[in-house]
Amino acid sequence: MNSKLSVIIPVFNGEKYLKECLDSIVNQDIGVNNFEVIVVNDNSTDNSLNIINDYALKYSNFTVISNESNFGAGQSRNIGIKNVKTDYLTFVDCDDFISENAFRDCLLKIKENDADLLIYNWQTFTGTDYVEPINIHQQSSDENVLLEGIGENPKLVFSTSSWNKIYHKSLYPYLNFSNGLYDDNLAVVKSLVNAKKIFLSKDATYFYRKNLDSTTENITPRHALDLCDSIKQLDDLNNAHVNLLNIKFINDILFWVYFYDWDINDEISIIEKLKDSVNQVSSLDLDNFRKLFPDYEVFYREDCLNLDKFDSETFLAKYKYFNRLAKVKSQASIYVDDGNGFSEVNKISVEYIPQKNNKLTFDLLDFENIKNLRFDPLEGAFIKCRINNLSVLDANCDNSVNDEFQIFITLDPNYIIDNHLNSKLTVDFDLEFLNNNELANLFIEKNNVINEFNQNHKKSRFNFLK
Repeated sequence: MNSKLSVIIPVFNGEKYLKECLDSIVNQDIGVNNFEVIVVNDNSTDNSLNIINDYALKYSNFTVISNESNFGAGQSRNIGIKNVKTDYLTFVDCDDFISENAFRDCLLKIKENDADLLIYNWQTFTGTDYVEPINIHQQSSDENVLLEGIGENPKLVFSTSSWNKIYHKSLYPYLNFSNGLYDDNLAVVKSLVNAKKIFLSKDATYFYRKNLDSTTENITPRHALDLCDSIKQLDDLNNAHVNLLNIKFINDILFWVYFYDWDINDEISIIEKLKDSVNQVSSLDLDNFRKLFPDYEVFYREDCLNLDKFDSETFLAKYKYFNRLAKVKSQASIYVDDGNGFSEVNKISVEYIPQKNNKLTFDLLDFENIKNLRFDPLEGAFIKCRINNLSVLDANCDNSVNDEFQIFITLDPNYIIDNHLNSKLTVDFDLEFLNNNELANLFIEKNNVINEFNQNHKKSRFNFLK
């Protein structure tokens, strides 16, 4: 088999796993002389360059390029592409590795099927027995399939990683990688939507190392801001398949803003940039996304549709601080008074996604002496709530415990419930958030109760008008 494949490996401070990566390349059963390796050292400050040079001295098909400064993985890939002399190329990240048969199997299938893009399977590698769940971006194939374009499998647009793919030279013009943390999104998506024949191979594997110290595993405001840039680039493609991917990315950003306790100024900047990056999201695109992924757990349909209708502070106030229902996992707690009052020591918590009706079970087996029980249905929200199956003795609500619903305009709502003698306690409760008019009326009645919050707290920044 003639040399038809170039392997581009961007490296920045990768000494820990670099040898394992390069060994998986040179030990390919196709034979090391049947492909070229282009390693782009992105101004590493560790021992990476010495490791690379050792391999280059041993293998004549290695080309080493050293960047004068740290350009990032995307620009390093671009530099590598400019030095490609073969009809096909692929990428491998320096902390990952591939199965021994990867190049031989992929090139044979490309030749047999005249494919201009081949995608092979990938698995997350942690170095332990833990198996990472398959995610929406991990489109593994159970069989070998030839597709006449992405329209035959729209889910492929979510396969945005540059690695685990072999590209024909006809796709090289689309492989122009961006800057930032999501440098491969635009280049890979352009290749996916422009490929005429896509082959999905089940017989080779890319092992993606899940490194908890990596910047991609620790979400920061920078991730959200860089993903906004990617959304804008993809939005400009004006492609129905790409619109589905952008819905996923918008949901990611909303989830991060809701879930992480970032500085309020960062959150406002993220929402403002997201609004500037997104054209109007259509109901049709949202419906199509839901058809593709009916079980997708975190899906903010109304938020996507209404993103342009709020200034950033009002959006955060309404959707993060006072309306978390069915958005992120929340916590309900039972506090046990064993004669010394309620404390964090005698507390049982359950994570759940709040619904209009909820049934949660708490194990009280470890408590021998129960004087009183306190139930906290949710934290961080103004709610209406009622317990359907237990006797309520008291609550820190703003109305009566005898009313149909108890109204809470404290961010720490709780009930005192009747003593429970069984080892298991199930609480059946209904939960609703106060709507805008209810909130406005309550704030007026309570002489703008929001001023009671600590002035340094995020929520003190928001003004609510009826």
